[in-house]
Amino acid sequence: MNSVGVVYNNNHELHDYILKGFPSPENPARLKKILQHFMDNSVLEKNSCRILSPVNASVEDILRVHTSEYFSFVQSRSLSGGGWLGNDTYLCEGSFDVLLQAVGSVLEAGKAVVTGQCDHALALIRPPGHHASADKHSGFCILNNAAILARYLQHLYSCQKIAIVNIDAHASDGTQNIFYADPSVLCISVHQDPSGFYPFKGFIREMGSIPALGYTLNMEMPQEAGNSEYAIFFEEIGLKVLEQFGPDLVILECGFDSYYKEKLAKLNLTIDGYYDSVSRICSRWHTIVLLEGGYHDDLGMLADVVLQALAGNRYTKDEIDQVSLMASRQSSCRRTFQSKLKELKILLSPHWEL
Repeated sequence: MNSVGVVYNNNHELHDYILKGFPSPENPARLKKILQHFMDNSVLEKNSCRILSPVNASVEDILRVHTSEYFSFVQSRSLSGGGWLGNDTYLCEGSFDVLLQAVGSVLEAGKAVVTGQCDHALALIRPPGHHASADKHSGFCILNNAAILARYLQHLYSCQKIAIVNIDAHASDGTQNIFYADPSVLCISVHQDPSGFYPFKGFIREMGSIPALGYTLNMEMPQEAGNSEYAIFFEEIGLKVLEQFGPDLVILECGFDSYYKEKLAKLNLTIDGYYDSVSRICSRWHTIVLLEGGYHDDLGMLADVVLQALAGNRYTKDEIDQVSLMASRQSSCRRTFQSKLKELKILLSPHWEL
């Protein structure tokens, strides 16, 4: 069994929409559900996890990614009481402390992996980060956790090549923007087709810019795509590109809104789909998993399944009838998926051997 480090920001409840009277699905109940499931089912004990302590990130850590003007704005707006920022994002008076500890928790997870304390790590943090760019908040995201971790590992631990893989239902547009011209960071995002779907970015033809053309990969999944489509993508494109890139480690932006019960998206991953996607990556590379989106009642179970994949300790069965699930969806789903997969292969062929 692999050794897995687990960390969460224990002050996350200070970032709570209800304190400002704003309705938002990104609220403390998300992480509470996960932690309660872990406690009720002895998840950490079953997987022999190493518990990591959260610490605050330094300003220097954050400024490797975010502009000083944007960081100052976030700090001053939070400390002055917070408020609605627009783009589905809010701040509370305590949000700045939450952000520092969330990022610090992610950095501790990365540190534990690169120093050999554990094989993989899971950072259960909020707010999420993959929509945040260097100077802009968006989609519940304020600081880009994955990007800050990547720069931290490159700067302090000489990790020359890092891959960031996103399986949130929404494209990892903020992470993509930060590394769009950087060939030292490979960005792969597998998400629901952004045509008419937030963030309206992350199309197949967005591939990076010189000198990193081909180092941004976006796979547009048609509505109702599920386990088999994700498996095909990773087998035919994702893993092949990762192997040729040869990352020192992989950061996985793991959103649980690609799940078939998620009301804010229309994808059909099940327990098996999440387990398989994570296993395909962590069986080949040291992996740090970061909690991103997901707003349904099964968050705890899915986080448990991801932890099982990291530990190599499968004990949760998938009760979904895959044949029935596939039969109930539109027949055009697989045809659309195959068409998009073919298009992506053609566009990537000058850059990667597929």
